[in-house]
Amino acid sequence: MAGDDLESDDEYLDQSWAGKNETVSVALDESTIQQNNNDGGVNTALGLGKKRLRGSSEFQGQGDSDNNNDDDDDDDAISSSKKKKKSMSSKHLLLEAGRGIAEETAEVQAQFLWTCFTNVLKLRGEDIPDQKFHSGMFKKSTKSEHGNENGGGKYDPSMSKFLKSGVLSSAKRLKKWKHNKSPMVIIICASARRAVSILKEISSLNVRAAKLFAKHMSVADQTAMLENNKYSIAVGTPNRLLKLTEEKRESDDADEELGAPLSLDQTELIIIDCHEDKKRFTVCTLNDTAPDLMVFINKAVLPQLERRKTLNLALF
Repeated sequence: MAGDDLESDDEYLDQSWAGKNETVSVALDESTIQQNNNDGGVNTALGLGKKRLRGSSEFQGQGDSDNNNDDDDDDDAISSSKKKKKSMSSKHLLLEAGRGIAEETAEVQAQFLWTCFTNVLKLRGEDIPDQKFHSGMFKKSTKSEHGNENGGGKYDPSMSKFLKSGVLSSAKRLKKWKHNKSPMVIIICASARRAVSILKEISSLNVRAAKLFAKHMSVADQTAMLENNKYSIAVGTPNRLLKLTEEKRESDDADEELGAPLSLDQTELIIIDCHEDKKRFTVCTLNDTAPDLMVFINKAVLPQLERRKTLNLALF
């Protein structure tokens, strides 16, 4: 999987966009830790409930060490250590928030995705949309084995069961989907390997599924496939999905305009597969996938969300 050979968390997520004199604010066990970050921080409010971030205990114990040490040199060493810990914590804040995000409430998921989204747009120097993601855009399972609206219940990481758990507007229409180029469900994965695994999982649904990733298939092949067939589900990676929505095609008729091979005009559900790799990074936090994913959301998904209420997001 892309990114597995990276040695540290710093290589996965660049937070150099953060401005100075901002604060990091994250809810831990129903309390809030306020941190002034000299290197610049992310001003976020991800309500993570009882999820404990790595290094949070270090935060809480730092104040006592200054009072109990009278040696000036030791004070300087402690101060330097504290700054390092703060800097590390702010860098990994979003990464930690993304771990287990599929089990969180729709509100927390909306806040998390919005933070990832704005992070990438700032890095690219693009304008931030006025309308934020909100919980009403996110579909959650209605069955206990996939958690409930409050984030409770045992989470079962099975895509086929997830699709049967109430996230679809109509299971019957999924089986009888009638639109070319615009699958009813699009599942976004971090890698081709993960996409193949998902395709095997959903084979029990007995619906047509399009393979929209780079392994063994060109953009031209997938263009022809989408134009000539009707797919209930498409499973793909961010880069290939982005290419298929941006692909410009020429027509033999000069007056005829051909749209992109992949359209979201009829799509009803975008599922972001938050499967964690060996280092617990997801499609939302991997450097290899996060930029393309957020650009895809900005260019293809967001305009549809603003235009109609029949399109929803889900974090799996």
